[in-house]
Amino acid sequence: MDIRISNIMDLQSNYIQAFYETAKRGSTTEASKALAITQSALSQRIKALEDRIESTLFIRNPHGMSLTEIGEKLFQYCKIKNGLDEEFLANLNSTNEDLRGTIRIGAFSSVLRSVVIPALAEFLRHNSLVHCEFIKGEMNELPEMLKRNEVDLIFLDFHLNKSEIEEDIVGKEEYVVISSSKFSCPKNIFLDHGPLDNATESYFNFQGELPKSFRRSFMGDVYGILDGVELGLGRAVMSKHLVIGNKKFKITKYPKKYFRDITLNYYRRSYTPKLLNEVIINLKKNCKNFLT
Repeated sequence: MDIRISNIMDLQSNYIQAFYETAKRGSTTEASKALAITQSALSQRIKALEDRIESTLFIRNPHGMSLTEIGEKLFQYCKIKNGLDEEFLANLNSTNEDLRGTIRIGAFSSVLRSVVIPALAEFLRHNSLVHCEFIKGEMNELPEMLKRNEVDLIFLDFHLNKSEIEEDIVGKEEYVVISSSKFSCPKNIFLDHGPLDNATESYFNFQGELPKSFRRSFMGDVYGILDGVELGLGRAVMSKHLVIGNKKFKITKYPKKYFRDITLNYYRRSYTPKLLNEVIINLKKNCKNFLT
């Protein structure tokens, strides 16, 4: 069944708040702490909400809680409503058209400092009342951060292909193999973020074969990788825009150029708050200037 807005408007705000905090945190323990109520009181509020709309909102399993289809719809409604409330309150006492409010952007390390922040720098300089939170996340973590409403926008190097997510390609990253200009290093050791980082394997699969006796070491993030390569600890598959013109590194050419799309992702909305819309416009316009 579909949730009708008229039904939601009649619901007690503490029921909605209990649902929203639980959906956002994925835990009744954390949600009850955030609301300063007992878990029993929280569960009662959620049960009352489910009875009121005649729908189950959460699926409870040994690994935690997940939202049902109706739960997802209500969660998105709550996020839109909260965004409108925040926009209204931020501008309530404003005597001009200055943008104000908070925007939260999640991105992986190779684009956060080198692409996303520079792309918004001019906008932020001219809108001093805007508070922007830049949050670094691993590629596999970012979609869940968006789903839990920890961020408003995320950057990925793959396509989510979800109907509820708006996706804009803001540029491409070209990947190259780099080594130290100062130190010699084993040709079969490659440095990556961590075990889930597949850049090296994807690059060589694209070329047609992996290096012989292929081994990996993990350096935490992209800047740890750059430090490791510079010190001769191994080679790395790296975003070209991070090393181009840097004499500390040598680039080894391979037959095929390897690119990944950089995508900007956010939930589709019937209404997009003015601040969010302006940030999206600036990111779509400017990110390409900092990519290969």
